[in-house]
Amino acid sequence: MSVALLAPVAASAQVYVVPPPGPRYERIPPPRHGWAWHPGYWRWWRGAYVWSPGVWVPVVAAPGAYPVVVAPPPPPPRVERLSADALFPFDRGSVSDIRPRGIADIAQIAAQLRAQLFGHVEVRGYTDRLGTDAYNINLSQRRADAVKAVLIQQGVPAAKIRAEGLGSQDPIVQCSDPNRDALIRCLQPNRRVEIVTYLRD
Repeated sequence: MSVALLAPVAASAQVYVVPPPGPRYERIPPPRHGWAWHPGYWRWWRGAYVWSPGVWVPVVAAPGAYPVVVAPPPPPPRVERLSADALFPFDRGSVSDIRPRGIADIAQIAAQLRAQLFGHVEVRGYTDRLGTDAYNINLSQRRADAVKAVLIQQGVPAAKIRAEGLGSQDPIVQCSDPNRDALIRCLQPNRRVEIVTYLRD
């Protein structure tokens, strides 16, 4: 759950671009008749980049058909994290609740999206582990929907955006401090909204 009233609010929404891993060497196996090799690639899964290794896929082609062309692996998605504490006041999650600096940061991300070709965008809302699961899922969904609404207001096509509230899933940090105020401060990185841009569908 959000605890913005209990912790200092940053001057901005603290947009942090999560850098993708560097290129990964993958040995290409010898050709196999009737199969095509799809190379591995980096993907975003549960709050982190993970490597999907290359795989063989069967080639089913009718007589006289063109040979199958294997597409290059997709580029890693671009991941931007925004602090939920800086975006929203405590227990708030509507568009009208987003702080002015947060609106400016989302508008800047929208401008980048309008300036390039991309496949689709996923807006993922997260909370910390404090509070009930139902409360956290609801709050994170409202916040993801609010950020999506601002992106749409800024000219990003609605059909290319999906918003999802994930509650306390995929924590960045694990904290066990018995002091509640210290625990709230420690869990701050988990309270976030991620804007994940896939450059190709």
